[in-house]
Amino acid sequence: MSSKAFPLAASGKLRPVIKILTDYTRDDLAHDEVHQALVTACVNHGVDAANLDVGAIPGLDTVVAGFKSAQLLLNSQLGFGHVFHTNCAPRKNIVSVKSSGEKIVLGMTKNGGALLAVNSGYSLAPFADAVKSGFMAFYQTSVPDSGSQFRSRDFFPEAVADLAAHLAMQYKKLGAQKISAALGKGKYEDILKGLSFIGKPVAANALPVLPSSTVCYVDNFGNIKLNYPHNRLIAQYLPGTPMVIAIANTVSDVIVGGAGFSQGEGVIALTGGSSGWDLDGKGRKALTEIFLRGGRAESHFAGLKTGDQVLGMRKKDLERVIETLRDADRVMSDHLDLYNISEARILRVLSWAKLIRDGFDTSELQKSLERGDLLKRLAASREAGQAA
Repeated sequence: MSSKAFPLAASGKLRPVIKILTDYTRDDLAHDEVHQALVTACVNHGVDAANLDVGAIPGLDTVVAGFKSAQLLLNSQLGFGHVFHTNCAPRKNIVSVKSSGEKIVLGMTKNGGALLAVNSGYSLAPFADAVKSGFMAFYQTSVPDSGSQFRSRDFFPEAVADLAAHLAMQYKKLGAQKISAALGKGKYEDILKGLSFIGKPVAANALPVLPSSTVCYVDNFGNIKLNYPHNRLIAQYLPGTPMVIAIANTVSDVIVGGAGFSQGEGVIALTGGSSGWDLDGKGRKALTEIFLRGGRAESHFAGLKTGDQVLGMRKKDLERVIETLRDADRVMSDHLDLYNISEARILRVLSWAKLIRDGFDTSELQKSLERGDLLKRLAASREAGQAA
């Protein structure tokens, strides 16, 4: 980040932009109370914010919470002084009379954005690669996690305003060049030093991980966004490849596409979507979307929910698998319980046998089909599962 890349700063002063994501709908009283508490906290801390906004995420959905946070934070063009807070806290810890909840952590990225987030469920999962690559770091905090049923109103706005005020003060104290140098070297502690609630670093392996090809978000048009880099999918399957995908108990034929509208109307496609982020300075890496031009892709998958893993394989490989299973003798059919087996179950069984990995990687399956040992691999997997 160069000394010129501080769009929130002018005349030696930083004016933060604050974005809060909570699992309250925008017309809910709680939403208005949180917004009012944030404005009050900023006034009390002397924060001259360029903008304050409280957004919404589905109730208790930490998968969406993490995905939206990553999409906004990792793509921020405002840089230093862009402050995010994500609060989606199912409070699934031990019941306590103190009304305690999940801990609050603080993250900072090399582009200067900052995130205060409740470390709940999968809220931090999309940031695992960013932390491992050094693009981001998280720290424990002493922000109160008990004592109120309404922490997002009573405690969190105060912490957000405190952070925004600290960043504004550090810009005035250190200047753009020193802050740029610290961010470039990943020395976030040099910037956060002196913040009232900062704690020890959070280890990279402490962050939760979602399986690859998980449904992370369904947008307003019914497009299904997955945490699977589309360049990785294209490396395995050329555009135009007919595939079959399964989500829960529903299967559908799809076509691999390049990006967006690369397939015709009425065709369900696996395309490069509008979501994704850049962690290496080489450009945004698009994530795969299940996309239906002229319709809603989600409508084809009954019971679809975030957190479901999508399994996919080439249609011709599925046909070979089905043919192999049909040709199995009676003893093997009984052993594998192949009667009345559905295509959705076939994909799940192949995944359990690690013949489909990370949702779409079927390289092991194709080797097994060429060797002719598919039934043997499935039998070994079933025996291992029964033993466990």
